Amino acid sequence: MASVKIFPRLDKANKQGKVPMYLRLTKNRKSKYIALDVYIDPKHWNAQTGKVKPGAKNASQINSFLAAKGAEAEALALEMETKSKFITAYDIKSKIIGKAPAEFFGFVEMHRKNLLENLKISTIRQTDGAIEKFKKFCKNEQLFFDEINVKFIQDYQEYLKDKLNNQANTIHSNLKIIRKIILYAVGEEMIPMERNPFNKVKLRGEKTRREFLLDDELERLENLELVESTMINHHRNLYIFSAYSGGIRISDLLLMRWRNFDGQHLYFQIKKTKEDLSIKLPKKALSILLFYRSLAQKKFGDQNVLPEYFIFPLLKIRPNETDELRIFRAISSATAYTNKNLRELTKRAKIDKQISFHSARHSWAVRALQKGMRIEYVSKLMGHASVKQTEVYAKILNMELDKAMSIFDKKERKIRA
Repeated sequence: MASVKIFPRLDKANKQGKVPMYLRLTKNRKSKYIALDVYIDPKHWNAQTGKVKPGAKNASQINSFLAAKGAEAEALALEMETKSKFITAYDIKSKIIGKAPAEFFGFVEMHRKNLLENLKISTIRQTDGAIEKFKKFCKNEQLFFDEINVKFIQDYQEYLKDKLNNQANTIHSNLKIIRKIILYAVGEEMIPMERNPFNKVKLRGEKTRREFLLDDELERLENLELVESTMINHHRNLYIFSAYSGGIRISDLLLMRWRNFDGQHLYFQIKKTKEDLSIKLPKKALSILLFYRSLAQKKFGDQNVLPEYFIFPLLKIRPNETDELRIFRAISSATAYTNKNLRELTKRAKIDKQISFHSARHSWAVRALQKGMRIEYVSKLMGHASVKQTEVYAKILNMELDKAMSIFDKKERKIRA
């Protein structure tokens, strides 16, 4: 049962020394407060009777008003509780003050700046995409927070899976964005914490398989005969370079400039983590850079390649571009094109693996450990925050070694005496 109490807020005195009267609703040990737009002199309040003392000005009118408000709240709370056992103090308060329930998409638009503050462009676009998907599920109609319950979220999960054919991790990332918005609304006191459906809906992603290439597979890629000037050759070079140079992410490689290269090392700031990194390049990577230096010198007709130009000329933007959205779009487009050609390259090299450019990162890490590099060094060169992030590659390597040991399970030919 909800309890109702009327009392003066002694901590909110105005300039005249008068304090406001409040109605407090309490249910399940959660309280909500309603200002009653009545001010009294605190010395005129009788805490024992819960009334204004008779000698005060307009005491009878104020007491009648307060009693009526208290009775109204008690009656309304009782009526709502008989209809549902899940009623909260927040629900009763909203009903008393006639407050319309908060609308989800309107709330997102109103608080868009704060919700997306300090996020990367890629995350902002992912958030916008998730909201648009949610709108389509709601048929572009209004959606009130009090409509978003456990059943609603479960229905949305089914929609993402069955109608949109989204994979488990895509569904997981979409629901995380919805959960974040609801938690923000809780913080803004638009809804009470106990009405958050994600208290009961647990989000679970699936572990993804980390594909990688070993030395013999990389060699098959390298040995493919490709026309030097074609994009598929550039994409092959980019992948091989990363697989030999610390598994540098494609977003960093595409933005790499000649000023980042001193003849032996690459010096750059990792785009994702903003960490400064230095990598000494092996011979294979150096030979690829010599090829691109030669291309640049032919194009610009100068032995001293302009330091601000991109090493890998694959981005459709000017080297001095500063618009973050244009840069993001250019990187996204180049990445998609590269991944498309990587699928063709593995097909031609008869490599039975579904790889994307990110697998170059995995390929480098597994091979580095396989060749005896200490895991701390692998972690540092990959720009990991801790060795724990790198340990997954040690597990992958152990799995590969386990597979190798299966050779002893094969039947041996009998040797004739």
